[in-house]
Amino acid sequence: MEYFFKIKEKLLEWFSKFEFSQEPLHLVLAVITGIFAAFGAILFYKMIVVVEELLFHAPAGLFGVSNLVNLQGWQRYVIIPIVPALGGLIVGWISIKLAADVKGEGVPMVIEGVAKKGGILSPFVGIKQLITSAISIGSGGAGGREGPSIAIGGTAGSIVGQVFRLNEEQTKSLVGCGAAAGLAAVFNAPIGGALFAMEVVIGSLNMQSFSPIIISSVFGTFLTRSILGDKPIFVIPTFSLRSSWELLFYILLGILAGFIGVFFVKLFYATEHFFDHEKFPVKSRVWKPALGGLIVGIIGIYLPGVFGYTYQAVNASLYSRDSLLLLAAMLLFKPIATSLTLGSGGAGGTLAPSLFIGAMAGGVFGSIVNFIAPQIAAPPGAYALIGMAAVTSAVVQAPLASAILVFEMTDKYQAILPILIAVVLATYVSRKYMAGSIYTVRLKLKGEILDVYGRDVNILRTIKVSDVMKPQLVAASESTRLADLIEMIPESSSTVFPVIKHDGTLSGTISYGDIRQAISDEAVKDLLNILVVKDILNPTRFNVLESQDLSSAMKLMLDAGMPSVPVVREGYQLTGMLYLNDAMQAYEKKLLLSQIET
Repeated sequence: MEYFFKIKEKLLEWFSKFEFSQEPLHLVLAVITGIFAAFGAILFYKMIVVVEELLFHAPAGLFGVSNLVNLQGWQRYVIIPIVPALGGLIVGWISIKLAADVKGEGVPMVIEGVAKKGGILSPFVGIKQLITSAISIGSGGAGGREGPSIAIGGTAGSIVGQVFRLNEEQTKSLVGCGAAAGLAAVFNAPIGGALFAMEVVIGSLNMQSFSPIIISSVFGTFLTRSILGDKPIFVIPTFSLRSSWELLFYILLGILAGFIGVFFVKLFYATEHFFDHEKFPVKSRVWKPALGGLIVGIIGIYLPGVFGYTYQAVNASLYSRDSLLLLAAMLLFKPIATSLTLGSGGAGGTLAPSLFIGAMAGGVFGSIVNFIAPQIAAPPGAYALIGMAAVTSAVVQAPLASAILVFEMTDKYQAILPILIAVVLATYVSRKYMAGSIYTVRLKLKGEILDVYGRDVNILRTIKVSDVMKPQLVAASESTRLADLIEMIPESSSTVFPVIKHDGTLSGTISYGDIRQAISDEAVKDLLNILVVKDILNPTRFNVLESQDLSSAMKLMLDAGMPSVPVVREGYQLTGMLYLNDAMQAYEKKLLLSQIET
């Protein structure tokens, strides 16, 4: 460890000769993280292929077929279910031996590590995901390979940050870099991977993390393309809108996709709860994944497309090759198979299954629309493409990342407008009926509630506004002249003046921007000694109660983009100002103390 620290010091010394800051070093480490994440994703992919070859292809030669799914007669019904059951048994045993406390696909643990642990992740998270997910997916488990790749990449970024002793923000940024590169490597989508890391893993689209995450994602994608080839994951025919009226179909599909996404998430956690229930007949965590795999294998006898190692069913849907009945069957059974695989203790991700479910949902919807209005509707494959983005957005609640991810994977710019409409509507429905994404719901079940900005709500709720606010403030009355208000600016520590009535109650606020806008008018400039604050007052009462906790107060400030906000008692009696920086410092202090206590 000391050796790597010395390397960091040498690099800083070298950069200082050229009058550089630490930013170039951070970018260099982002590149290194991207390369490690890409190698991890490539190794993961190769391991899946090896496991699939050993379990599905090599034994098939004994029966005279190329793949066990091609078996016929009694052999098909007996042998196929055994393969995912065997994979589940191995995964269960490894999970107990390697890291019994690490459960799920890994992405929630990466999010929690960024939000609560300063980006510090255990190497066991990445190692376990690499081994168990490769076995689970390669043996037919219905999980996806993107979640483990994100966990592997995020762990790589955390290790790089710890080895070079970076500060908390830099380490968290490198975790985002690794997650972005891992996802980009799987789907050949550098921009989508970067946006996913910022929207989902880090929890904000801040510009400080943008450059290193993009750099890492690009290098990860470049390395993967060099080794595995450069082509879109899903290839679809030419996409075009046949009619302006067709936009209504995509609006309806977006709403429908939102409900399907909610259904998938609720089914997923209901299945997990079912397997974890104390009355469940199988108690051993070794045998539960085997049972889940066995049921998935039985489904795979009739619908081999639900197995996680192949995208053939999705591509068939995009090309409108499958019948409505087959699409509907896979739409129903893929969520069940994925829930059984992961809920029973198997391994894999949920992002690829979300894409699969979206493609099936879009294919079903498109087939029905083509039957009703064939003159104005595009082929079902077009709706399958939009459904992929919409259902994924509903599941992960990241509309921008989902839209760009699908756009990059399919390389069809013409689809971007209906994709954007559908993902926005699907996300709206999802947020209305589901308190968090498929990742944050898991944290909530553990008692770890994060807000949309990635902060621990339980800790924010323990801090009152009255504990953080500053009672000293510079306020103006409604009758204060604009000239006098301008003279008060040097005395104020806020960019917002609270405005009070004659009885001391809050009337509204006036910001520096309001003043700037007012004096930009030459006519107003000549009347500064005549006009009063009430003439340009913003009557919107953005304020917080001193009895509120920081959870609701900070949400108001961050959503409105306000660095400070007036604090009032009941009846709008002004008592002070709350500053976002003070609130953040109080939160970070309480977070650290809670970690020390535990």
